[in-house]
Amino acid sequence: MSGGTAQKAHAVVAALRAAEGTSPWRLDRAAVADRLDELIADPWRIRQGNTNLCGPASLFKVWLERDPVAAVTYGARLFNDGRAQIGELPVRPSPALVTREFGRGRRPVDPPQADWMMMAALRDTSNRILRYAGQSGVREGAAAMTLPGALARWLAATGEFASVRDETNLLLRKGIRHAAGLETGPDREVFLLVASEMFRRPASVLARARDFVVGQIPNHWVILTSPVEVGPRGIRFQFWSWGSHHAVVVARSAFSRCYYGSLSADC
Repeated sequence: MSGGTAQKAHAVVAALRAAEGTSPWRLDRAAVADRLDELIADPWRIRQGNTNLCGPASLFKVWLERDPVAAVTYGARLFNDGRAQIGELPVRPSPALVTREFGRGRRPVDPPQADWMMMAALRDTSNRILRYAGQSGVREGAAAMTLPGALARWLAATGEFASVRDETNLLLRKGIRHAAGLETGPDREVFLLVASEMFRRPASVLARARDFVVGQIPNHWVILTSPVEVGPRGIRFQFWSWGSHHAVVVARSAFSRCYYGSLSADC
């Protein structure tokens, strides 16, 4: 990202900060503006927190990196008007979401306000049956789920990618060989669809049994940031998720059980 592009993005945020009037969201204008300035400098810091909004988080991470002006313009318009768009894709969250008190619920959400607003609005708009109005519990998990087709549409809408290729399967694992053949680069973003249980091994037998059952369906998106290497100690790779970068070595059995393919976007 050039310095000029960053300056233009910060100018959008400055206008948001100085604007008069009341936002339809029950959020703090200064807090939202401060966070957007932070995300212009470090897009990888966008954070889903304890929500299940990994799909929208992945979208905004790459969009903020590639076109911060468009991404923060989306955020500013969404805050001011309660609606915005990604390219030609309208984002029209429900009144129930826009007027909901931030952090309300038995388990208050912990993403920053701007992160939550941008992610939740996109997820809610894309849901046809179960709207994303809740912030915790089983309902939030179900409403937050992002299927490959939705993520592919969002990526295409940004206008940053010439093609998006879906090589996921919601029922069948894709295997280590498929993952090892993935290529990353400056003109390609690769999103892995996994069961998040891949990245942990609880101490108790009962918790491991639970993870084995939950891992029978994919439930998380991560952005691949390195080749997938198959070695004697396991499967080694780097990825972005949960607002930070990670380097892991995963046992072959865990990787095979929890990997459901990839979605690749090429410029």
